[in-house]
Amino acid sequence: MATYEFTILKALGGSMLEVRDGYAKAELPLSEKVMQPTRVYHAGAIVTLADEVASAALVGGPADPESMKGKRFPYSIQLSVNLLTNDPVGPITAEATVLRKGRVAVVDTVVTTSTGKTAAVMRSTHLMVDPGAEGPHRKKS
Repeated sequence: MATYEFTILKALGGSMLEVRDGYAKAELPLSEKVMQPTRVYHAGAIVTLADEVASAALVGGPADPESMKGKRFPYSIQLSVNLLTNDPVGPITAEATVLRKGRVAVVDTVVTTSTGKTAAVMRSTHLMVDPGAEGPHRKKS
């Protein structure tokens, strides 16, 4: 199990709880940073948690530049999310399981409320890229 934080999850106050090859689990407490005006989680915060945990499941360990040498990083290229309920208390927890590995990878993620209800389900597709390269979003000059 790795203990590390993805930058945006940490900035929102979340924590990666467990990471291993093909699986990851993280939680996000309810705070002003992640709330909408009705005092429940903002949909974007729920999706961010799900995306971060999906990426962690694919990486399977630390995602810092030193640890990523020689490995590929998952760029999210498609997210399909169903938001089913919300949570006025928190924390919410996300668990991701890798369905398919390869240059194009697929992950299923389930987000649950503090009472164990399913808050969201997400299937995501990721393009595995070299983190040391310029990336697919830039053209070489």
